[in-house]
Amino acid sequence: MFRFFKPLTNYSMILRARPPGVSWNISFGIALGLALAFYAGPSVAWAEDVPAESVAANAFLSPGMQVHSQPPAGFDPLTASDLELQRFGFPPRPDARATPQQYAIWKKMVTAPQTRIVPSVEQTTIHNQPIQFAGRSAAGNPTNGTTQVASLNWSGFAVVDANKPFASGTTVFGEYIVPIAQQAFGTCNGGWDYSAEWVGLDGVMSNDVLQAGIEDDAFCSGSSKKTFYKSWFEWFPNPSFRIKNLVIKPGNVVGVAVWNTSPTQANALIIDYTTQKAVSVAFNAPNGTVLTGDSVEWIVERPEVNGTLATLTNYVADPFNFCEAAVGAAAYGPGASPTGATYSVNMLDASNAVLSFADAYGASTLWFYEPGTAASP
Repeated sequence: MFRFFKPLTNYSMILRARPPGVSWNISFGIALGLALAFYAGPSVAWAEDVPAESVAANAFLSPGMQVHSQPPAGFDPLTASDLELQRFGFPPRPDARATPQQYAIWKKMVTAPQTRIVPSVEQTTIHNQPIQFAGRSAAGNPTNGTTQVASLNWSGFAVVDANKPFASGTTVFGEYIVPIAQQAFGTCNGGWDYSAEWVGLDGVMSNDVLQAGIEDDAFCSGSSKKTFYKSWFEWFPNPSFRIKNLVIKPGNVVGVAVWNTSPTQANALIIDYTTQKAVSVAFNAPNGTVLTGDSVEWIVERPEVNGTLATLTNYVADPFNFCEAAVGAAAYGPGASPTGATYSVNMLDASNAVLSFADAYGASTLWFYEPGTAASP
């Protein structure tokens, strides 16, 4: 299970060394192929039905992307220093006394058996965007309490704090059971439907979103039906970057943590607890973007694909567990926050029919539901 890897690989260094006259796409493929061969040993091929429309033709690398590899044998994250945790791509250690729930979630993530893989990354045409409020349901100035709002692209829960406590040093946790992707009951629209499950920061009162999660897509045309599942990370306004070689299947339990070390530097750890495979990456904000730090979220979204809001995948139901955020000695979640406002977001279609919504159970569990019939974009 454990291999001795160089702790950090900077793909931007590999790409700058590409031979003259070789296109970026070819150079990127060569670089990643060499990296995978060197770090991961012999590759195993598998066939997947990738939504071609979601793959960017003129790809670019997520700015400053770095990959955290397997810690050495005997590494103990429970006793490791803060610097060692950062070096090997683990989230910062929450305060065990002040935030015991966050510490318990962190402990599960860092001690779970996991083989780190060096990700093969693919830029997409998908954007998981800031919330698009529907009608007059804009959140306005946040106040204490829970407020119901409607959106064209989000469903779930967000905590907004005008004091902007999340600008640096915030970790957002979540854990999903990957749903079965399909199209609306009784329909076959001749193309792909999309959904994205994610945890992240910003996007309610700002024009950026820092996030990571899973996409669940479904295709139907005539008698042909396909599904597609992948993990991804994104700092909007950049598109999402898909992790091609972390195999995700419906029914798997996946844990995600997103954290920032500054307003322009971020990290994501994605663990498939079922397969015991994991990816940890660091990346920078898009040029000109700085994290506002006034919201944290747990969301199921219908993303924008090639500039158009997608039809939402009929995921039926999707549980989110361990929905928590740690900010120093403060703990935030859908069911409780020390300051700020909690927003419960229902996703509506163009006819104001509910496409997706979430119910909260306790302080940190959400159940998302999709009626399966309201599929109009």
